[in-house]
Amino acid sequence: MTYNGLAVNRQGVQTGAGMYLNRTVLTKYHYTKKQRTNVAIHEMGHALGLAHNDGGSVSAMNPANRTYALRNCDIRGAKQIYASAATTTKTLATAAQSTLTVDHLKDYDNGITGVEQLKKSAPIIVEGHITKSVNHHKAPKNYYTTQTLAIDKAFKGNVGATLTFTQGGTTHMAVTASEILPQHQTIIVMLAKNTHGTYYVINDGQGMFVDTYTNNGNELFDHVSDHAIYTEAMLH
Repeated sequence: MTYNGLAVNRQGVQTGAGMYLNRTVLTKYHYTKKQRTNVAIHEMGHALGLAHNDGGSVSAMNPANRTYALRNCDIRGAKQIYASAATTTKTLATAAQSTLTVDHLKDYDNGITGVEQLKKSAPIIVEGHITKSVNHHKAPKNYYTTQTLAIDKAFKGNVGATLTFTQGGTTHMAVTASEILPQHQTIIVMLAKNTHGTYYVINDGQGMFVDTYTNNGNELFDHVSDHAIYTEAMLH
């Protein structure tokens, strides 16, 4: 997990940025010194106002970048948004928010891709509604929310009437491929337990689906990570 926090003065002008790399995660996934530098360049890009490029892009701003240093497309992007006083002001107004932006490494190393594989991997699959959300702020390493879920349906695994799980991000920090959930929100969530016995969303946003609307009698759920739509029956 990495994040950058932007300093903003009383006039709303960005005056600086602090970028943090979680060394524990970088060590766990065997990042080399060069790869850590590439991640730092990526976060610097966010601090300057650059957004992510496409997932398959050869760019420092690739969403899951550890491979690429600064490329011409990144330089062109920076030149474009700072081409004039007007574009500079617009860029900084967008970048200089009071929230923090996080790039959260997902568990892609375990080879899990696609909903069918997620269903197979998850020890617990439940549907329920959020009854309580508690933000936790322990910068720079731990910004997360604990969600208490009243269980409406248990599709896989043995659970009680309620359970609490952890989710990356808080109301003060946006997390890639995750979403802060309001009370009473209905979701389907795929969970596992860590070594401390705490439930967590598998593969971060990959394991969370938010109820959106009903169509032809089917409840439709939005996949938080890519916003694909699934029926309830497709998720268990």
